[in-house]
Amino acid sequence: MLGARVASLALGVVTSVVIARSLPPEGRGTYYMAVAVATAAMALGHLSVEQAQTALWTDTSKRAALAANSVLLGLFTGAGAAVVALAVVGVLRSAANLPDMWMVVTACASVPLSMCVLYANNITLLSNRVRSAAAAMLLGAVFQCASLLVLGMSGHLTAYSVVAIWTITSGVSLIVLISGGNALVVRRADLAAARATCVMGVTFHAGSAAAFLLQRSDVFLLNALAGPREVGIYSLAVTLAEMSRLLIDVVWQVTLSRQLDRSHSDSVEGTARIIRLMTLLAAGSALIAVLLASVLVVPVYGRAYDQVDQLVALLVPGILLLGASRPAATFLLRCRSTRFVVYPSVMALTVNIGLNLVLIPVWGAAGCAVASTVAYAAVAACQVRFFVRVTGTSWRLLLPGISDVAEITARLRSPRHRSARLPRTS
Repeated sequence: MLGARVASLALGVVTSVVIARSLPPEGRGTYYMAVAVATAAMALGHLSVEQAQTALWTDTSKRAALAANSVLLGLFTGAGAAVVALAVVGVLRSAANLPDMWMVVTACASVPLSMCVLYANNITLLSNRVRSAAAAMLLGAVFQCASLLVLGMSGHLTAYSVVAIWTITSGVSLIVLISGGNALVVRRADLAAARATCVMGVTFHAGSAAAFLLQRSDVFLLNALAGPREVGIYSLAVTLAEMSRLLIDVVWQVTLSRQLDRSHSDSVEGTARIIRLMTLLAAGSALIAVLLASVLVVPVYGRAYDQVDQLVALLVPGILLLGASRPAATFLLRCRSTRFVVYPSVMALTVNIGLNLVLIPVWGAAGCAVASTVAYAAVAACQVRFFVRVTGTSWRLLLPGISDVAEITARLRSPRHRSARLPRTS
């Protein structure tokens, strides 16, 4: 998984450079808003089925039905979400300063495919088939990067073609997941299990929708209040800042199945250790991301994006804090309580929107970055607080110490030691 994430990160950097060099900030902002509409449709319409899958996975009798339903549920919910999104855009396009309708239609064609990828990838990780998930991610990134390179080098890269390739990439990833092994089986759906999954997902969905809006509502507000140029600059900063989550996302993904397969007490201990590990990795990642952005952004992307390194420095702390708290959020799904899942995201979304409305007119894209970091830190603190309250774990057990640093160093130095110890630590 780490190898695939590193390779996908490198391909993502190449992709972002090709787009930035081929399109001005206004063009990047236009394509990004079309993609943002489709992403919003998926995030608001997926009904939190993947969270329900995770919560139900502890019941081994339901696992086969959850796997069989994943693709068909994705197509059904994704198609509905795409239709609703297009209807909303048709009404609000002029008022919200959204792109051409055909570009939005092309982007929304990805929603059913992306929904299938979301559900199927979650089943793949829960089944501990990490190689299949890694292959789907990597091959999708290869296809996207190669296609954009060909168009960019030939001088035919446009905002519309970027959106079209983005849509096709979802289909490539889905094909790889389906063909990746027997963990994911496409066959007749179990309607009773599908209904139960959707019902449970809907109970969590307010939190999922709020979590998405927390991370993307600022783009819509920035587009409406400051225009596509600011969106183009800010979206690049967000892309680069989110790349800094490489290591902590890998740790969370490869420990997901173990966190849910264990007993309650073992899961509590394992979650605390994963949080300590991810906190250390987040601190190191933040420092590296800020240093690289300050040195490389202008030479690589051009003078038009000279504000990006400052925005990255403002965004990285919040993004990494949010990532480091994900094991706590995953553990809270075991409790199947909507309060633990919904409240943190709704609270932070309210803070984020309020701060954006105040700060964007004053600071533009920098205001978005400040608002995001404050809101992300609030979510992380709330999730960890709930984890501490539910489990009775001391805050001190979530703070990394010298022994954690020594353990990570030993694993990095010795592959044999790393492979032998990782299952127990996770």
